[in-house]
Amino acid sequence: MRTRAKTATAERTFADGYLARLGAEKRATLEKVRAAIRAAVPDATEGVSYGMPAFIQGKPIAAFIGAKDHCSYFPMSGRVVAALKDDLKNYETSKGTIRFPIGKPLPASLIRKLVKARLAEIAGGATGKNAPKALAPDVKAALASLEKSGSQKFREDMAARYGITTQDKTFGVAMAKIQKLGKEIGRNHALAQALWNTGVYEGRMLAIYAADPACVTPALMERWVRDCDNWAVVDTVCFKLFDQTPHAWAKINQWVKRREEFVKRAGFALLACLALHDKKGADAPFERALALIEEGASDERNFVKKGVSWALRAIAMRGGALKAAAAEVAERLAGSDKPAARWVGRDALKSLAKK
Repeated sequence: MRTRAKTATAERTFADGYLARLGAEKRATLEKVRAAIRAAVPDATEGVSYGMPAFIQGKPIAAFIGAKDHCSYFPMSGRVVAALKDDLKNYETSKGTIRFPIGKPLPASLIRKLVKARLAEIAGGATGKNAPKALAPDVKAALASLEKSGSQKFREDMAARYGITTQDKTFGVAMAKIQKLGKEIGRNHALAQALWNTGVYEGRMLAIYAADPACVTPALMERWVRDCDNWAVVDTVCFKLFDQTPHAWAKINQWVKRREEFVKRAGFALLACLALHDKKGADAPFERALALIEEGASDERNFVKKGVSWALRAIAMRGGALKAAAAEVAERLAGSDKPAARWVGRDALKSLAKK
């Protein structure tokens, strides 16, 4: 099947451009269908399949068009239409198409059933929660390879030296070996989601390298960050994946104000990663982010305050006016009467003194 996934901005532009060419009633009808699909599969990426606006999650999930005298929904599978024939008895259907009148969009409840049936066809009931059946052998093979590379000694070191204590879901694999396997796998977003859903520490680390940034949605970012139970996964997913998405700044502004320790850590870690990697980005957003750093610096929790310090030091490393502004923040924090803020300021000043 000919499918093209794009970045979130480009995807929306295609769908919006397509809908803008339609009449008002037809456009309003399909906008409701589009919203219902998005609600049914929030982790999917909007893209193009067979020249139609489509939702894609590894494979196309649903598509829609407006014809001259009707609108059409495509579940991307004739088997879905056959499986839900009783639900579709009031609609004109063919092997892979469901037609409905302009002004009368398919009910959201029916769209949820169609999406669920399509997802069940390509995903569900295998290794890990909701792991695609077709990917089950790949997931098992990846986990077996990771387990073979693990060691009890390294598991103990992870806990003792690095504070990674998910021992019941950890093989004890060195990061270099995970990265090597990630290069061998390449980008495979469906496999990445299946690996993440296993809950295994190394499986999630490998998922980060396999995930396609163009397919990462805000919903996926939110779900993955809520799943994080240690700083290593937080920092890696921010450093290797999340900072490559167009949603990074929005998530920074949300996460740094959240209460959960690792979610808040993710907000500052993602800020640090953008400061380090976005070489062509304007300074203004980073200058504004210094206020977020001052606000978050009083959090006493170890992984949060270290994330705050990392963000401050990374902004300073951009040089010029940002370095001077970051140094001023560090000075103020170093003189704070709050221990955590004082630690952040001194830690940043110590780093700046070495530059």
